[in-house]
Amino acid sequence: MEHLKIPGLPIDTSRIALGTWAIGGWMWGGSDEADAIRTIHAALDRGINLIDTAPVYGFGNSEEIVGKALAGGRRDKALIATKVGLDWESGKILRNSTPARLKQELDDSLRRLQTEVIDIYQGTLA
Repeated sequence: MEHLKIPGLPIDTSRIALGTWAIGGWMWGGSDEADAIRTIHAALDRGINLIDTAPVYGFGNSEEIVGKALAGGRRDKALIATKVGLDWESGKILRNSTPARLKQELDDSLRRLQTEVIDIYQGTLA
């Protein structure tokens, strides 16, 4: 797997990222958590260390699964890219980049991902 240096990140990143929208389960008819964790582990074992997720993927479920997959010593081998600025209500996704929402999203993402650091934080500002 080819890797490249992005200034400010603790490790070089793979050119290919693992997207985790589908493992969130929403809009895809559900997902199997054990299969999703095995997929994340297989990607890491093959040198894919950039994991792209978002709070809105499965309304938090994707981030929770990523956090579980990286627990137990795999976190330092991965770069987490997640997003901020989207909210949801009654199954509808809305843009919301108010300071209160951004702080809440950050706190929630850190908790769900079981980490103290989000390596790449992508904004969806309105």
